[in-house]
This record gives sequence, C-alpha cells and structure tokens, in this order.
Amino acid sequence: ITCSIFFMLSEAYIDIIVGFYTVAIALVMLVVCTEFPNFIVERLENSRYDFIFTFRGRYVMDVLASLFLFGMGFFGLVCGTITCFLIFGIRFVGVKQPDAFNELFRIPNDGTDRSVGDDASASYVDMGDESISRPGGSRGGSRQYEDFDPDTELSQGDFERGMR
Repeated sequence: ITCSIFFMLSEAYIDIIVGFYTVAIALVMLVVCTEFPNFIVERLENSRYDFIFTFRGRYVMDVLASLFLFGMGFFGLVCGTITCFLIFGIRFVGVKQPDAFNELFRIPNDGTDRSVGDDASASYVDMGDESISRPGGSRGGSRQYEDFDPDTELSQGDFERGMR
C-alpha cells in the first residue's frame, strides 16, 4: 500500500490509476484475510466476487497486485519481488501440505475443489448428495436430469422448436 501511495504522488494519470487499483486490491485482500469489517465481508460473500475467499482466488489477486507493483519503479520492483517470493512459497507449502490450509480457505460454490492439491487442474469434491445423478445413473451431473426420460419427454418437434 505504501509503495502504491508513493507511486500515486506523481502527476501522471496512469500512475494514479495503477496506484489506486493496487491499493484497492490490497485493501480487499486485507478485509478478506482479517474478515473485518463484517458488512464488507458479507457483501463480498454474497456477490459474484466470492471467489476471493478460495485459495486460487487469493492467489490470483496476489499475483495481480505483484504485477502492478513491478511497474512502480525500484521500490515497486523490490515490493513485487518480495510479494512473489511469499506467494510462491505459500503455493509450494499448499501443494506439499494441503491440509494446512483447509481452515483458511473455502471451497467454491460451484462444487469444484479449487483450493490446493497436487495437480494444477480442479478436482471434483464429493458433496454427499445422492439425489444428483446423470441420465445413465452415474454419479455427478445436474438435478434437471434426475427423472428425465428422453424417449417419452422429447420429440423431434421439440428439438426443432428449440433450435429456432
């Protein structure tokens, strides 16, 4: 935040905008980490920005802030380098010891586990809801297919009307 404020003191318009964005990102991440003030945390949780409460969301926001820092002269380069070492150090620990971060981060609402793990891709979490099934009876999928019978519920006319 200090580096961004010093950067904003120059009179260039783009410096002020970049500094403002970096301060905004840092303040949002501070609110998310401390979970205070409660009304801002609740507002973020109930919006489309709830991804910042997950490991991957915090990781992306921190990388974005460090990239902004790299454009802020020597002081920004030093702060950005320190930030990157911390980010990648935490990522390394999270991959090696995934249980260390279970209490700090939340699982996204879409049912995928994007917290930490051995592979870079998202893995699916078994949420224990047996009522969700695919048409073939296999686990996973959407509730809309639970009692769906394609032989009785769709005709060629329904398909053609849907394509128009």
